[in-house]
Amino acid sequence: MNIYKGLAASPGISEGVLWHYRPQQPKVDSRTIDESEISTEQQSFHDARKTVDTHLAAIFERVLAKQGKEEAEIFASHRELLDDEELVGDIVSLINDDKLTATAAVKSYLDDAAETMRQLDDPYLQERAAEFLDLQKNILLALNGLPLAGLGNVANNSIIVAEDLTPSETAQLDIDDVRGFVLERGGLTSHVAILARNLGLPAVMGLSNIMSAGKDGDKALIDGSTGTFIIEPDQATQRIYAQKHEEQNRRKAEYAKLYGKPAVTKDGVHFPLYSNIGSSANLHLIEENGSEGIGLFRSEFLFMESAQAPSEEEQLKVYQEVVEHMEGKPVILRLLDIGGDKPLNYMDFKSEDNPFLGWRGVRLYKDHPEIFLSQIRAALRASAFGDLRIMVPMVIGVDEIRWVKEQCKEQAEKLQAEGFKVNPDIQVGIMIETPASAMVAPQLAKVADFFSIGTNDLTQYTLAVDRGNTRISELYDSLHPAVLRLMDITCQAAHEAGIEVGICGEMGGQAEATPLLVGMGMDEISISGHGVPAVKYDIMHLEQKACRELLNRAIAAEDSTEVRALIQDFINH
Repeated sequence: MNIYKGLAASPGISEGVLWHYRPQQPKVDSRTIDESEISTEQQSFHDARKTVDTHLAAIFERVLAKQGKEEAEIFASHRELLDDEELVGDIVSLINDDKLTATAAVKSYLDDAAETMRQLDDPYLQERAAEFLDLQKNILLALNGLPLAGLGNVANNSIIVAEDLTPSETAQLDIDDVRGFVLERGGLTSHVAILARNLGLPAVMGLSNIMSAGKDGDKALIDGSTGTFIIEPDQATQRIYAQKHEEQNRRKAEYAKLYGKPAVTKDGVHFPLYSNIGSSANLHLIEENGSEGIGLFRSEFLFMESAQAPSEEEQLKVYQEVVEHMEGKPVILRLLDIGGDKPLNYMDFKSEDNPFLGWRGVRLYKDHPEIFLSQIRAALRASAFGDLRIMVPMVIGVDEIRWVKEQCKEQAEKLQAEGFKVNPDIQVGIMIETPASAMVAPQLAKVADFFSIGTNDLTQYTLAVDRGNTRISELYDSLHPAVLRLMDITCQAAHEAGIEVGICGEMGGQAEATPLLVGMGMDEISISGHGVPAVKYDIMHLEQKACRELLNRAIAAEDSTEVRALIQDFINH
């Protein structure tokens, strides 16, 4: 028996057999070509594009029929990228001007594009780097005359072990045959982790050299709640996990009974549970999870999907679709949250030494009024169709939110003069995601209409730990007493001012954090994926008064280890 510990990327327990994924690796010809070879290499590149496009079109139709629109859109996006004039022109130029082979030009251009995406400060956008590398891999395979990447022959009852999985490889999986994922790379916000959470499949990430462990067909256990992966478990371990699995199934049956019911504590306090979404393609999660609203609608993806900023009308179409789908339930739209390097060719991003501390979020709105005003006009027009609220990222001072609210008011008046219906009293709130905003929460609460705590960034900035740095990943911990204290300060400031405060970071879905969030008195908890039923179940077995006492002890604890011990003792009693 061999036991491995990695990142707990998606909760749940599964048993299955190992299935290692070892895709073919294309070669890159790095020599300098002669003038006479240029046209041949350029033609090879164009031929490879056609091959990949045909491959993607076939997969699009198959995935659309089998898995649905959301999964199939990955391939539509790849086909658009494949036709991107800038991509094609730059690669052709690299072959012509730099005398690179077609394989070297493709690798160079898409490596740079992926690195640009990795430099962004939003982990969800960072993961788009995988899409560039996904496309690169297929073009290089085509240039090598090799079969294009695919995962269409996964064995039944498989726990897939791989170095990494690209979005297109993941989307081709027959999920009915899969019991879980174990990857050498990938983080909690990787596309595989998000897919696993959406499907309710356990996943463990960040296990170095796991590809050399075990062989195909070996028995394996995966516990995505603790990040545990076991190969060839002994009988005693199998019995323990069989009991855990039975408890998991019992819990799922209990969750099903709670569908449609509000999350109310034993002492009668209601904690509305919302969902986080990235596009209208995620709306099915609302019904599947029984969410009471959308606590975080990330608008960034809309801006990343084309070579130019989406127009007011294009944005309106998406926002309206989401708002109407929710039929009066709250939708919190986060304004464009992007920045750091040069991810959009229609914005003048410049290299920064510390992009996480640089030109991002609200800080770029005044410099790009055409983009900012277009977005709030679209949001205001969509507000006429339901309960749409605007949320501003990266606010650290009263002047910033005051300026945004003035712009919203001015645009609302203009839209009404133009004959459009809007909600003139639309709520404009802010994200609390820095120690500064938490510490001045009493002042901010006098201006903002609501708070939403972004625990991913708040943890990063409070602990001075880059959440993308795997070397110090053990230091990144939202249960650190310093983070808890700042969150509690924020909640108290909001309630004293009479405004609502919620949470939209990954912490909202962590089972061990739930008693602390109840103790803080969150007005809503917004969660990614299928986490809503489990959090609801836990809330309905808690008393807020006792949770408040636990929170007081946690804030006074020496470190997160002591906090976890307090939580464990609290749950066991």
